[in-house]
Amino acid sequence: MTIFRVVLADDHRLTASALADSLRSHGADVVAVAHTAAEALRFVAKKKPDVLITDLDMGQGPNGIDLAQRVAKSHPTTGIVLLTAYEDPKLLSNKIATIPAHAVYVVKHRIGDVAELLEAVERAWRYANKLEKTPTSAKRFALSTAQADLLRLIAQGLSNQAIADELNLTVGTVTTSIYRLSKKFDLGSTEERNVRAALTQKYYDYVGFQRR
Repeated sequence: MTIFRVVLADDHRLTASALADSLRSHGADVVAVAHTAAEALRFVAKKKPDVLITDLDMGQGPNGIDLAQRVAKSHPTTGIVLLTAYEDPKLLSNKIATIPAHAVYVVKHRIGDVAELLEAVERAWRYANKLEKTPTSAKRFALSTAQADLLRLIAQGLSNQAIADELNLTVGTVTTSIYRLSKKFDLGSTEERNVRAALTQKYYDYVGFQRR
């Protein structure tokens, strides 16, 4: 079994420590743990790992995709795994950058154990080193930028008028967009209050939280 040298980046120290221990217990060589994007870049330059594993949301400052782009440019043979609770990165921000084509995007609740994460690590390394062709996908994520914006603002509790003001749309367009989004998720209800509640829950599902 190939032992991969890994730099792990996560702004949550307890999560990072627990994940690093788990990866090590399953055979990975975690050579450094970073808590900011800048720190991760320094470790990648110094340690020259096979793979970078980074969270998407790194708190204040550059996010995981910003970090991934920098690493892809400066260290093109370093594999990149984005490990996150977000089903779609556009839900983090409406100004999210494009994920490098060879990066592997892993949603935490969709993997069963660390062995599956290590499979993603190997895949990322193989993509970066052109040992395996990077999958082509015209649509990597389920939501468009406009849909992600709308879902986020609904979850924030904004009225249709407030959403229209925020997105520079008419109230009628917002109402129609909410209806189309509910159809996309097959929510069923036609009452706006129920649709909004269901879409808000969908947002929380997509960002890895359960709303009670």
